[in-house]
Amino acid sequence: MGLLNLPQLRYRSPWMQNIISGLCVGASAGMYVALNLLGAGGGRPDSAQVVQVVNATLCSVWFFSSSFGGSILNKLGPGITMCIGVQTYVVYVGSLWYYDETGKKGYPYAAGPIIGIGAGMVFITAGYVATAYPEEREKGTYATILMNLQALGSVVGGIIPVIINRNTDTAAGVPRPVYISFIVIMIIGGLLGLLLLRPQKLRRDDGSVVAVNPARGAWEELKSNLLVFSDPILLMMFPAFFPAECFLVYSGSVNAYHNNLRARSLLSFIAVVLQIPAGWGLQWILDRPCWGRRKRGLIGLTVVAVPIVAAWVWEMIRTRKYDRNTLPTHPTDWEEGEFGWIFVLFMLTWVSCQLWHNIVYYYIGALTNSPQKLTHYVGVFRGVLGAGEAVCFGLDSIKIPFISEAGGVLLFYSVGIAAFYYLGVRHVKDTNYDRQEVGVVVPNHVLHGEGLTEGQRVEDIVRAAEGGEEKKEHGGEKAQRTLEKA
Repeated sequence: MGLLNLPQLRYRSPWMQNIISGLCVGASAGMYVALNLLGAGGGRPDSAQVVQVVNATLCSVWFFSSSFGGSILNKLGPGITMCIGVQTYVVYVGSLWYYDETGKKGYPYAAGPIIGIGAGMVFITAGYVATAYPEEREKGTYATILMNLQALGSVVGGIIPVIINRNTDTAAGVPRPVYISFIVIMIIGGLLGLLLLRPQKLRRDDGSVVAVNPARGAWEELKSNLLVFSDPILLMMFPAFFPAECFLVYSGSVNAYHNNLRARSLLSFIAVVLQIPAGWGLQWILDRPCWGRRKRGLIGLTVVAVPIVAAWVWEMIRTRKYDRNTLPTHPTDWEEGEFGWIFVLFMLTWVSCQLWHNIVYYYIGALTNSPQKLTHYVGVFRGVLGAGEAVCFGLDSIKIPFISEAGGVLLFYSVGIAAFYYLGVRHVKDTNYDRQEVGVVVPNHVLHGEGLTEGQRVEDIVRAAEGGEEKKEHGGEKAQRTLEKA
């Protein structure tokens, strides 16, 4: 599926479900990114530290809610899980607004763990849809759609303060209309999440069911979630997961330290705008049909890894003389000559680090097609990512030197890049459909090439998912019921 070769526009298609999921992420996490880059919390003397503490708490809770949230998703389904998750972002924005107005810290500190739980629910659902719903040939496209719709949310969240602050060249707080706009968009996004459906209720354009993911008991779900931490392939990816959003903390902090409000607004807005075409460029590589999946993954990894390493080395050089205990007397404005190279570096860092998420989703989706396994893989990815962000927020709140912060992030990226090269060479195959994983429904066009029928394969899937060979005699009836419900 290419950019100009769109699938059928149907509500019960996996493609449309990924669009809905991406819009929900844009209305929540996308807005969150835009707000934090602006230094939300206002112009109070301790606003930056308060926001850092709240976000450190958020990410600490996020680690647990994401790592074990796959069980919640499998029990509640994607619709309810996404809706609840997005609404917690409303609580977070409201708390920053409250603090900006009153200076009282109780509400923001309480909002931290609340959004920590909700963020895990949002990203587990979105990552599950982006990795478990597409066919193997579409994995890069689905990841790109998800990340670009998140960027679209940040574009909307970024253009509002750019317009409001276009004539303000002082270091001021975030205006009240910004908070109100964000809250309204988040509420709408949460309600939109209720439209998400379980995979067995969806059909691909060729008529096949997307997947069969039967509900399991709470103990079975928890046990499955715990066992995933013993997976050596997943453990190998931990260094790649850990730094994935540290750039948000670092870039937001350096941006607030060095630039005035309208310069910060412009940087954050242009960065998310550039992320969108860059994402489609990477998708062209990751889903290129004339290349095998291993080649696509390795080339895509190289295209993203090189600018990431260059950006963080440059960041270390740039900030080597910054003293965080002494604020600049005159924050940099967009009309100053110095702003040019600041602009280039910010774009390089932001876009390459955002594209790293696309690479992670692609590799996760290339290693397995199992819906249940992908739920836990994506959950652990977001959990470890949250842990890395929590550590970064914590270190940033005590004003660790910028050069040390950038060096630590670069170290984890370097180890993660090496791990992905190893997995790409040794473990990524051109297809996983031949593995007969539990819950996976092979597309009809692939089955026809193997001389099989949809009914035969779905029967096998349902029988395995429901408990194995002892239920073999009922497999055909269960398959039929599954298809009828879908």
